[in-house]
Amino acid sequence: MPPRLWAQLPPVGVPGGTVRIELGGSLETFDRRFRDGVREGYGADLSSPALGSDRIQSLADADARIGRAIGNPGYRLNLGALTSDVLADVGKGTFGLGLGLTNRITIFGRIPLVRTRVQSTLALNPATADAGLNPGETGQLPFFQQFDAALSTLSSKLAAGDYNADPAQRALAEATLAEGTALRSDLFGLLADPATASPVVPTATSGTGAAVLTRIEGLQNTLASSLSVPGFAADPVLPADPLGDDGLRQLLSGPLALRVGESRVTFRGDAEAGAALTLVDRWDRGRRRGGFRAALSGLVRFPTGIREQPDRPLDIGTGDGQTDIQVDLVTDFGAGAFGARLAGTYVRQLPSNVPARVAPPSQPFVGPELAALVRRNPGDIISIDVRPFYRLARTLALQAGIQYWNRTADQVTYASPAEALPGIDPSVLAEGTAANATLLSGGLTYSNPGRFRPGGSGLPVDASWSYERVLRSKKGLVPNTHRVQASLKMYFGLW
Repeated sequence: MPPRLWAQLPPVGVPGGTVRIELGGSLETFDRRFRDGVREGYGADLSSPALGSDRIQSLADADARIGRAIGNPGYRLNLGALTSDVLADVGKGTFGLGLGLTNRITIFGRIPLVRTRVQSTLALNPATADAGLNPGETGQLPFFQQFDAALSTLSSKLAAGDYNADPAQRALAEATLAEGTALRSDLFGLLADPATASPVVPTATSGTGAAVLTRIEGLQNTLASSLSVPGFAADPVLPADPLGDDGLRQLLSGPLALRVGESRVTFRGDAEAGAALTLVDRWDRGRRRGGFRAALSGLVRFPTGIREQPDRPLDIGTGDGQTDIQVDLVTDFGAGAFGARLAGTYVRQLPSNVPARVAPPSQPFVGPELAALVRRNPGDIISIDVRPFYRLARTLALQAGIQYWNRTADQVTYASPAEALPGIDPSVLAEGTAANATLLSGGLTYSNPGRFRPGGSGLPVDASWSYERVLRSKKGLVPNTHRVQASLKMYFGLW
């Protein structure tokens, strides 16, 4: 074997004629995140002091219909106070191979096995709620049959001139017909229309339910007493009780077709392949410790993992779903027991088509009616990493680190005109993707060149262990991650 110059941190390249076997693993957990610099629970988007269209976008139409019916355009359904507790963890095991074609040129590849788990607990307090599950269209038929018959009778009387003798009565009849037709349309769309009926409606005992029934009673009295149109006395069927936890689960898993509860995925991650070029290597020459070394590497990351599932709120996939091109410049410098590694990274994330439910992160409970195939062009990433170390011995060192990364915003469009959802801008999926973070780390590194060093013997080995956490983030949505990492690299000569 030719003499090999060794750095305390694992070298980027591999000696010519040598194969490097890499085994690595990491475990990261988080139950909090940063939103534009403010720390909050990871499931903050699931929580609401008054759950309604603020989190369930499809309820906005019901809000508008009820608001018109009760004369309150700002009305919003209230399903109760929803609290959430979410814990996520991601475990990764990596196998990699590197081959030194020469002392300066190395090719390598890696493939990870990833396990993700998101545990979420939702609790709904119905104390302030005014809505429950819609009883369904079957129970509403007698009400709408009488409503339709009354409006038909009123229209026939107007056409026959029954109110012509009294202009005031005719004006009342015309206004009542217009008012009744609009009210009937809103109530049918809210309660019974298969295309627009809301899964939740006001309860009969709530203030909102009472206001709806009062409006209907007033119309019935006008028809019977002032316009001689009897026979309309039925009321719509409204739920007796607020939603509650069981009703919430029924709502999410039924009309919204969402899978709630624990999400667990085990699959391969995104594989990598690339090459490294050692530019300068003047490290640990002879008995002298320290020096300078620099290497340039490039890799392609392939979409071999699986993305998060659109029907699982806060789901975590095993891959990003697109191809990445990454370039790294790594330099080591130091003298004696002290040294540091400086690294700069640029990641170009290429666009890809991905399935999604088109809504902003703040509205996680989205039904299949907003599902579409979108063209996602992820933002590019730049990071700077500084890792000082102190050698306790020639092969063992304490390591610290600070890293800063910045990501530009995603660009999201519909994959084709046929996928476009009317009135919905797909760019809402890019909210929170422009982000940055500062990370701190610390750990141990072991690097023994073994028989690669003149006069040395034994298997050349690199090993490391570190703990890393997100210190802060000032922009975007960033998980407040705690990560433990370990790696083992062994070298075997081929020629």
